[in-house]
Amino acid sequence: MNLDYKENKLIEILKDLGNCAIAFSGGTDSTLLLYYLSKLKINSKAYTFHSYLYPEDELTEAVETAKNLGISHEVIKIDPLNDIENIKNNPKERCYICKKYMFSLLLLKAKNDGMQHIIEGSNFDDRSDFRPGKKAVDELNILSPLDMAKLTKNEIRSLLKKAGLNYTKPSFACYFSRFPYNTEITRNMINKISACEVYIHKQGLNSVRVRFHNNIARLEANKKHMDEIILNNKLRENIIEYIKAQGFMFIVLDLEEYKTGSMNRTL
Repeated sequence: MNLDYKENKLIEILKDLGNCAIAFSGGTDSTLLLYYLSKLKINSKAYTFHSYLYPEDELTEAVETAKNLGISHEVIKIDPLNDIENIKNNPKERCYICKKYMFSLLLLKAKNDGMQHIIEGSNFDDRSDFRPGKKAVDELNILSPLDMAKLTKNEIRSLLKKAGLNYTKPSFACYFSRFPYNTEITRNMINKISACEVYIHKQGLNSVRVRFHNNIARLEANKKHMDEIILNNKLRENIIEYIKAQGFMFIVLDLEEYKTGSMNRTL
């Protein structure tokens, strides 16, 4: 199937909904859905869950995108460590537990707002990774139009480029994904990882992820950013100084390129 066919399939799926609520993270996948909801003038409302598991810039960008596309938007603030049972120990079912909580809440809000369907941004490539959150999506009858249209990540970026939207934004999983499974996570640990990543991203290295291994901070980066860190002595020294100031004793650069879901290897 070529991209034109898949795009038309996506349009057909969205038109059949009539109206819908969308779980809108502000990432590339849900942004593409929001774009087509706007383009097709489908009665819809976007809902963004936000907490300390995401940097503030993610929320700011989501709010701005929804505003620019003319979609009604509601931000739902949550406190995961306190609100979501069994999440603090980072079990391998963490994404299932979290999505079940959030989508159950979203079902109530969408119903109160008169929305008949809820959609979310899983794409066809997600089938090849460990995605326990998909179980929650299926159990609650949440629809995944990008997956239904068999659109891959690269194809989604191509459609965003054609629409004149940001198509280069890196994927961003919540900060829980920076910790090994079955590790008890505290707010302080999350704050340390968040501070490190925000600092590094402000240096222009937006693909870098900081993984937590007790007193070791393991940096994953794409090849371009890896070369910048290695070859730029001043940049590297600044990163080391900042991360050590957050309480880490050792800073290591993973020689494999950054890949989403790298902690899944431990399973």
